[in-house]
Amino acid sequence: MFVVTTILALVYGIIHDHLTAALSPEYFLFGKDLASDPRPFRWAVTVLAAKASWPLGLLAGMALRIANEPSPRLPQRLPIRRLLGFIAIPMATAALAALMLGASPVSFDPWDQHAVAEMLAGPARAAAFVRVWRIHIGSYLGGALGLLLAVALVRRRRAPR
Repeated sequence: MFVVTTILALVYGIIHDHLTAALSPEYFLFGKDLASDPRPFRWAVTVLAAKASWPLGLLAGMALRIANEPSPRLPQRLPIRRLLGFIAIPMATAALAALMLGASPVSFDPWDQHAVAEMLAGPARAAAFVRVWRIHIGSYLGGALGLLLAVALVRRRRAPR
């Protein structure tokens, strides 16, 4: 169970970071300090993504497993294969929230975009930097909300009928 959720999170995180690295390499070079990383850029992005995503996959597996534990009120458990289907929920909500927040025209960034523009030599690079930051925030928020929804659905599915 935990191996599957961790692998899925790793795959999601690595793909996610490579896509966003194509949108704004500066986000990773300056925002994540990969400019000082001696490894090739794409390999450094892969390592960063793996470090950030594997604990989230483990956490998702643990949350689903705990939601499936027998209790006096909910004695039946879902089979592991069925339980693993619920991992699609946080992954889908993470992707959806990332797309929505990344495409959002509203600017609510913590950085002064003008200061970022000066650092990155242009407003277009600054806009891409901030957009990637919002995509990442969307992924984390969407994944967290999706995991809460998945846990609630597991508990509901186990409820006596």
